[in-house]
Amino acid sequence: MFPISSELKVRNNLLDSYFPLRNKGNEFDWDKVTGLVLSHAFKSQVSRYEFEAFREDCKRRLLSSLESPEFWDVLDRIYFENQDIFKFSPLFLLFNAQFANMGKSKLGPANWRLGTLFTSLLAKFSIPTPPQDRLNFIEQEMLDVLKEKIEPLTQNPFGEEQPYLPYLAEAFQRDMHFLAAHPNYLLQEFGNTLKLYAFSYCSQLALNVRTWRDGEPKSKPLYFILDTEKASLERYKIQHDGYKKFAAMSVFLFPVLSALEVLQVGDKKRPLWQIYSDVENSAEKDDVFVKLKKYVEDFTADRRLKARTSPETIEQVFRQMEEVAIEQFEDSKTERASVNKKYVKELEDKICTDFIQSRGRSGRVLVLNQDYLLLMTNLAIGVRPKLRLHELLIEFEQRGFYVDNQTKQALVAFYERMGNVERMSDSGDAVYVLKTV
Repeated sequence: MFPISSELKVRNNLLDSYFPLRNKGNEFDWDKVTGLVLSHAFKSQVSRYEFEAFREDCKRRLLSSLESPEFWDVLDRIYFENQDIFKFSPLFLLFNAQFANMGKSKLGPANWRLGTLFTSLLAKFSIPTPPQDRLNFIEQEMLDVLKEKIEPLTQNPFGEEQPYLPYLAEAFQRDMHFLAAHPNYLLQEFGNTLKLYAFSYCSQLALNVRTWRDGEPKSKPLYFILDTEKASLERYKIQHDGYKKFAAMSVFLFPVLSALEVLQVGDKKRPLWQIYSDVENSAEKDDVFVKLKKYVEDFTADRRLKARTSPETIEQVFRQMEEVAIEQFEDSKTERASVNKKYVKELEDKICTDFIQSRGRSGRVLVLNQDYLLLMTNLAIGVRPKLRLHELLIEFEQRGFYVDNQTKQALVAFYERMGNVERMSDSGDAVYVLKTV
């Protein structure tokens, strides 16, 4: 297969993969998103079974077991009136994502894009056995009713995207394995887990989107403080490798990813770093060079950009393609510039709002609140009983969260207040952090 599209035509900027946002229409329903992701993880679906039909089937099943039929009214109020049944087993959440009945249009394009992001992170990972829920007799009967209607999900409805950030995909899959072993914690924190990863993915993608020459991406430093800490102008990493770095890099997401769409070929989407690697190792390398060179010339003329010197290598022509893709948005008087600004604003408003705070003279900083900190601590420790502090911070970094020495001290103080710290000595290396699950 030719490593890039054989027909490179200049067209309007289009973004159709690797990013869950558009310049408008990004109202996410996280309940639906959790259903989509769990359906993919369990390889199961509730396709043509309405919730009201499930309610009636549960009523019929339980009336045969209840001594007093009037007790059904109590059960109905407890489990069904406000859909509280969803709080008792992850399998009930499959009602939030009924593919056959709802499809992309009814689930919402924004929710579908997030579902695509998370299924890309999951790749071929799945949870082979249903979660071992601790249910009472009545809840187990209801779950048995549902299990009779659950069907296998044999196809990925989202299409295939090779993970753009393999290190983040690896962490997400480990975290899904841990959550599946703790279904009550999954029910409690799965929505927050997805919000945490949506932010981590978008922020790390921004830091990696222009590093395609370096091969498979690696976690890039991005520094946070606890939301209880004071932000100081003297804290170099917080000021220079925190929010400002993220904001400076996020402006490249739409330009570079829309340029990537032009190169895609076949049904499986590939990251830019993979396409570049495929071209470098391809027997058609010279033909790709000629096609890309012509495309850059045509694009430059169409967008009325300054002419480039003639490239001599594949790397140079890829770099020129990236440069012109970015340069077309730099004229503030054009509509393209305003569209790119909308992408950046939507990213901060819809994905990043829980992780950004304004701190007076220090400006905007990246923060971790207590809820996300505890969640990430439990996820990072995972199936292990505890981790040394420095090992825990390595796990944080794989998920895209870095802290400086001052925040490290604040972390230890926070864990000590929570009572989930073991000190083997006064040395910082001998501090162990335990799960709270």
